[in-house]
Amino acid sequence: MKKEYVHNVILVMSGGVGARFGTDCPKQYNIMDSRMVIDYVIDACRKTKAVDEIVVVANEGWVDFVQKRYNLPTVAGGSTRPESVLHGIQYVHEHYDCDKLIITNAVCPLATSDQYDKYFKYLDEYDFVLTTWKLAPALQRFDGVRVDRDEFFNVMEPDAYRFKILWDNYDFKNLKKYIFHNMPLDANAYYCFDYPYTMKLTHPHDLKLLKVMYDEIVRRPDQQSTLSVVNKYLSADGTSDIDIWIASVQETMKEMVNKYALTYYELNAQTEANIVYEAHSERLGDIVFKFTPSAFHFHKEQVFYQLSHPGLMAELLDSDEQHFMLVLRTVHPGFQIRFNNDNIELRHFFDNINKNLIPAEKLQGDTIVPDVWSEFELYVHCADRYTWEYEFRKKMETIALEIWNKYFKNAPKFYLHRDLHRRNLLRDGDRVVAIDPRGSIGPRAFEYVIQFVIELREFAPAFNEELYNEMFEYYTRYVGAQELKAALFIFFVYKMNDYVFQKNDNYFLASWCKQSIETKFPEFIGISN
Repeated sequence: MKKEYVHNVILVMSGGVGARFGTDCPKQYNIMDSRMVIDYVIDACRKTKAVDEIVVVANEGWVDFVQKRYNLPTVAGGSTRPESVLHGIQYVHEHYDCDKLIITNAVCPLATSDQYDKYFKYLDEYDFVLTTWKLAPALQRFDGVRVDRDEFFNVMEPDAYRFKILWDNYDFKNLKKYIFHNMPLDANAYYCFDYPYTMKLTHPHDLKLLKVMYDEIVRRPDQQSTLSVVNKYLSADGTSDIDIWIASVQETMKEMVNKYALTYYELNAQTEANIVYEAHSERLGDIVFKFTPSAFHFHKEQVFYQLSHPGLMAELLDSDEQHFMLVLRTVHPGFQIRFNNDNIELRHFFDNINKNLIPAEKLQGDTIVPDVWSEFELYVHCADRYTWEYEFRKKMETIALEIWNKYFKNAPKFYLHRDLHRRNLLRDGDRVVAIDPRGSIGPRAFEYVIQFVIELREFAPAFNEELYNEMFEYYTRYVGAQELKAALFIFFVYKMNDYVFQKNDNYFLASWCKQSIETKFPEFIGISN
């Protein structure tokens, strides 16, 4: 049965026999800095925000290895590159409702998740995208004539296609064509000249050069950018000594090498308020180290992992209270799950969340875990030093308290994850699991509101009414419509204050929250008039 919710697919070409390496091991499985070259490619694919599925086309004899290593659909390739591409797109056609397809190569470790996300975005406007090098500065004429397309520039990977156009025009009898030659003459093409790092692993000596380039182009910029974001995010609410904490985490990871018999560890760039390393342990396999900035945050997360229903969260393997560190088993394939009403795996996940909410009584005597309303008041306090829309914010805060008292003050309370959105929902085979619980005590409705803000802000400054209504209908199977709307109002006010003091975006998202409040909650705004 087709997975109708899979619209964006990355096809990883992983054939080749590695003859130039003088070994039976294909070149993409050779080691670069303690890891296989293909590992870096899969990492970039799974960290792509827009991807719904990754499919690997592997040469015969390596299909089981790849499938087991990455927990991804893996297809046997043909004897030639064109046959392998055909096998890949046939699999995509048979199994998914694919709208956008990116084709990349397992020997191109310098391609980044940012590049893949850009290509998915380009396909909103264009029919296909080619990564290109100009062959001569004077050749600036691109007139779309089929025979001229590859005379003016050299085509590299990755490339991207509107899948239906590609499939409907594919020449199944002439596989020697470059795949982009299957696109119709009037197809709207985007030629990407601004990504110069398309180097492929071809010869053994390329490994040393690729490692240097990967460090300079990907690893070091990612690390600097990530630690800078963490510093700014945590400093925004007045947390002190962030630099000291960041340095201590880096020193702690050096200690973990021996403790857990690590063969490598790598900073995960997808974080804001924590520091996360992905690693491989000879004892535990693929694991994740998560460092939280305080005992308070560490306690909330540790308790939630311990109390949550089996199978809903990533597996907690170990913890270290001294370093505020959690050790988790890596989720494979581990890419993020965007909201989609047709995704059966996501539906099962939220059904299980709803059935297995943790009663607040389980935390009897715990004086550290906060409640939803105390978090609201904390953000009021943090935002109070800013004058942006001050009168509006004060009025909304007053109304939010009235709504809280009316709907939620005496409602049953649960220990909520409170951060169930796309960055914290990961594909684990054919199921969804969560990571990074925020951990707070509150009414059931507040377990579902974060999805609205995270999904809808992608369309800011506009407000996507259609998506809002779809999500509202989706989550009212778990909570009453009036309760959900009341919780959403409180949460939008909460996030408006968050974006006032946390985001350095000239109040862009705070303004979007204000507009959303005025658009969707006129009946609540009138309560205190």
